[in-house]
Parts: sequence; structure tokens; C-alpha cells
Amino acid sequence: MVSPAPGVRPRIRSWRRWPRLTTVLSVVAASLLAWRLVSARSMPDLPPIGRAVYVVRVIDGDTIELEGGFRVRLLGVNTPETKHPELLPEPWGREAFEFTRSRVEGRAVWLELDQERWDNYRRVLAYVYVGDLLLNEEIVRRGFSRAITSFPIRSDRKRLFTRAEEAARAAQCGLWSPTPPPVSPEGTADSQRVVP
Repeated sequence: MVSPAPGVRPRIRSWRRWPRLTTVLSVVAASLLAWRLVSARSMPDLPPIGRAVYVVRVIDGDTIELEGGFRVRLLGVNTPETKHPELLPEPWGREAFEFTRSRVEGRAVWLELDQERWDNYRRVLAYVYVGDLLLNEEIVRRGFSRAITSFPIRSDRKRLFTRAEEAARAAQCGLWSPTPPPVSPEGTADSQRVVP
């Protein structure tokens, strides 16, 4: 071992020199590991990505249930409510529900995820494809939803949904129709005005 130069103290490279710092770092590392394990267990599994999965039922215009019990909330859309426990059905809600049901119920779909994976209700957040059709975009284009771009989604999707809303507004369909949908005796709308 080489001796240090005169007047220079040798460096002690030992964790024992700073026991408090070592303790704090150990506690922080253990806490992060525990948090990671707990949060990983608290989130549901993801449905299959990159392969077909079947839609068991449509819950609402923007929420579907897949085989395996996975609930999926469509990103970039927010259709009018039809099944909210505290609200009456909203105009165009039934039409949005029927549109989504006619496109996906009992069919194979493919999912694409974005930055956020789950919402507060433990639903998977996804873009849903039926063949080459992006259902999320089509719902906006048909006027059943505004483009929801405040949620953290990719910028190319924000542009796509914004253009779809502009097309729906220009065609005056769905939410942008000058007249509301007819109302059935039960108090829900029962027809739609959409772009063919």
C-alpha cells in the first residue's frame, strides 16, 4: 500500500463513517421497494395486448367489458351518461351506447395502451380497434363525444380526435345537431342523427 503524502489524511472509504446517512438511505430504499410491491399488487392485470380479445358486453358508450372480466375505458372520449347512479340519462347517451354496442359487442377487438394504464375505477385505459377502425375516433367523428384531450394521451391522438370533433361539428351530427334526439316515453332518446 502506498503511503499518502505528508500532511494528507488517508481517505476512509467505509459506510461506517456515516452511519446516519447509511441508515436513512437503507430506510428509503426499503420503503421504495415495499411501495413498488404493494402498488404492483393493487393494480389489476392488463388484458392481452397485441392480440384479439372478445368484447363480452358494452357497459356505456365509452366503457366495455372484455373476456376475463377486464373493463376498458376508451381514451379520448367521454360519451353522455346512461347508467350513472345519480344522474338521469343524458341526451345522446343511449345513441352512443347503441353505436358502441353495434360495433364491438361479441366481436374481437385489439387494444393499444398509452401513458396511463388505469383510471380511478380500475378500468384499463385504451384505444380500441375493430379491424382497422379506431373506435375511439369513430365515436367522436359520429358526434357521440367531444374530443377529450386534457387527459395525458399522445399528441398524435389529440390531433386525430380534435379533427374528428371538427368533422362532427361541421356535419352537425350527434352532440352538434341543432335539434336534440327524440325522447321515448321512458325519457331517453331513441334515435340518432349521425354521419353515414
